[in-house]
Amino acid sequence: MVIKKNEAQIITPLLVELFKTHDFESEEYEGWVIPNGTDYAMKGYWYPQATENTGQLSIEVFINSEMIMVESFSGLGESDQEKLKNAFASFVHHDFAILLLGVWNKKFTSITQESWQIGEENYLAYLGEEGIINYDKEKTLEIPPSYLQEIKTLISQENLDKEFHWFTFFYANLNGLDTSAEVLKDNIKWIAGETKIEALAWKRSNHYYAVRQFVVLKKL
Repeated sequence: MVIKKNEAQIITPLLVELFKTHDFESEEYEGWVIPNGTDYAMKGYWYPQATENTGQLSIEVFINSEMIMVESFSGLGESDQEKLKNAFASFVHHDFAILLLGVWNKKFTSITQESWQIGEENYLAYLGEEGIINYDKEKTLEIPPSYLQEIKTLISQENLDKEFHWFTFFYANLNGLDTSAEVLKDNIKWIAGETKIEALAWKRSNHYYAVRQFVVLKKL
C-alpha cells in the first residue's frame, strides 16, 4: 500500500502538548511545531489505515532546508485512536528524549552520551535505551553482549561530515527460524548495517521478539 502525505492527519496539537510537558512553549507554522528560541522544528503525520491492521506515525524533524530526520512507528489497536496512542507511545519511548537532548539540548539522565571520533570529525553520540518487545513471558531477552560496540564500530567506519547524522537499528526474531533486520542511515536503507546486525549472536526463540535502537550524532 502506498502511503501519501495528502492522506495523513497532522498531529500538531499532540506535539505541542508533548513539548509543553518538557517546559517548551512552541509556535506553529504550517503544521510544524517550533519550540521557542530554537531553529529546529517537528511535524507528525498519522496514517490510521497504513495497512489493513495497523496505522503508521511518521515524525519529521526539520534541521535545515537540506536535512530532515524521519522516523516511523506502527500503531496497533482495535480502533484508530488506540492505534495512534500505541504509535505515539513508541515514539515517546524510543526517540523523543534523544531528540530533545541531541537537537534541543534538553538534559536526560536516561540517555547515554559519548564523544566519538569518526575520521577527522568529532561527534557527540546520543544512544537511548533499547526498545524491546518480547512475547516470551517466561524468559528475559538477552541482547548480544557485543551489540552496542558493533553499532559504534559500524558507524565509526562511515564517512561522516554533516552537522547531524541519525541511525535506526531494528532486529526481529519472528518464529525461531526466520529473522528480520532493518537499518536506516540518514533515512536511507543501510545494507551493510543490516548484514552486520543480523549476523550477531541473537538468541533463537519460538516467541516473537524485537529490538529497536535510535542513535543521533551531532558534530562538535
